[in-house]
Amino acid sequence: MMKKTILLFLLFPSVKSHAQNDRLNDHNQTNWIQLFVTKSISKKTDWLIEYQWRRTNGLKDWQQGLFRTAIQFKPTQQLSLAAGYAHAETFPYGDFPIASNGRFPEHRLFEQVIVKQAVKKLSITSRIRAEQRWLARIRAGSDREVEDWLFAHRFRYLCRIQYPFLEKKQLQLYGAAADELFIGAGKNVGVNIFDQNRVFLLLGCRLNKSVSVELGYFNQVLQQGRKVNNNTIMQRNNGFVLASQLTF
Repeated sequence: MMKKTILLFLLFPSVKSHAQNDRLNDHNQTNWIQLFVTKSISKKTDWLIEYQWRRTNGLKDWQQGLFRTAIQFKPTQQLSLAAGYAHAETFPYGDFPIASNGRFPEHRLFEQVIVKQAVKKLSITSRIRAEQRWLARIRAGSDREVEDWLFAHRFRYLCRIQYPFLEKKQLQLYGAAADELFIGAGKNVGVNIFDQNRVFLLLGCRLNKSVSVELGYFNQVLQQGRKVNNNTIMQRNNGFVLASQLTF
């Protein structure tokens, strides 16, 4: 037993080294500008609209454009349920572009559950989202000619913690931290069952019940679904995020 333990101990560094050596890291500086709109339909029902400008090289080039809309039902103040549609357009960026044959569209349906709770002044939000994704495969050398659509599932879990530093009437200054994990599923998921992880550190200002603004830093680790020369591509993106929330 002791000999087996020693052998495993000696082999572990080489196994770990091999696991790390088959990865290619692609570092990118990206910046996201986000707009979230919540329109009240009834006392317990909202219409959600969202658009995100995701840029690289400062704000010079496109990374991705994302539009999302949903109907949200709130049975209680702590619980909300939503279902909707999203459209994304992903552009070539980085040393190993996801859009290797040119920018491609993606259609999504999604369902989500959000649970909110308060611990003294601390606000904790948990969100579980399931996505059904149709990703276009672009024919090489064509002008965005769709060769096929790949279908995949993805599951996301977000945990966000928020703490107010200053509250005066409707004005509130706060800090927030969030982490979101993405897990892929389905026969077309490729090598990235672990799809990505995002971490956010934010400072926010709620001007009143209708308008709030956040500015902060995010770090994104994304594993591509393909390999290049038998190497797994790990994108490591970071930059600033500016978000506005409008509620009517």
